[in-house]
Amino acid sequence: MRKGRISVVFLAAGLAISGCSTGSSTDADAASSAPATSECVPAHPGLTTVTEGQLTIAAYEYAPFSGIDGDKVTGAEGEILNAIAALECLTAVAQPGAAAAMIPAVETGRADTTFGSWYRTADRAKIVILSDPVIIDQLTLISVEGVDSIAGLEGKKVGSTLGFLWNEDLEKILGDDLALYETTQALYADLASGRISVVVDTFPSGTAALKNTPIEGAQFKVPAPDERVVATTLPGQTNFPVSLSNPDLGKAINDNLETLRNSGELAKIVEKWGFSPSSVDKTEPNLL
Repeated sequence: MRKGRISVVFLAAGLAISGCSTGSSTDADAASSAPATSECVPAHPGLTTVTEGQLTIAAYEYAPFSGIDGDKVTGAEGEILNAIAALECLTAVAQPGAAAAMIPAVETGRADTTFGSWYRTADRAKIVILSDPVIIDQLTLISVEGVDSIAGLEGKKVGSTLGFLWNEDLEKILGDDLALYETTQALYADLASGRISVVVDTFPSGTAALKNTPIEGAQFKVPAPDERVVATTLPGQTNFPVSLSNPDLGKAINDNLETLRNSGELAKIVEKWGFSPSSVDKTEPNLL
């Protein structure tokens, strides 16, 4: 919600739209890293990117939305970006950095786009072009106690990751009882140790984190809408932002998202990473 909080699979049918070679899902990693060839016809000829022949992606680890494997992007949104890059005969390349540097990298033209559950927000729409919604996300409370409301957070030590759009609202309610973390690993380590009592995250991110840091009895609760925290009243919609100076790339991303959605590829990708296929259904864009 940021994030406010990327294995690669391509369908032969999806790639055929752009005229690219049609590797199967088992050799998708090779397809994503291979340079564009003269046989590949981009869906949108003439796109300008930071580096010719590449889609440069500001990248940080936020499983299961985003990950980095060498210079490649992984995770659910990473696979989607690899598929988009393939449709444009581009090689998706990771540009690693801290979570707080992702949007600025796009805004200043150092990266073509970014990923990792960055929500569509009114503030971001002022500095970057927001793509159509990619994955629909929800604020989730994770604790051993089973805290299930925003009011239930009061008086407890609560943790969240830097960059989430709900942080500002929670700071107004919790003050010094809210701790913000650079990484999800550190966040869940403190939940496991008892230094904090509740984590505010999303369901898929929390599920992935608890695989690495198991916490016996941890419960996931989606709180009822609370007007004090906007993220509880509107669904978070992740997106792939681009620079205000590159509207053609923004249009290409939107067109390719629609192509992948209509082919069923979007649903297959996110389901593999633990999301419901309905999380990528076409939905009316909103701004948080």
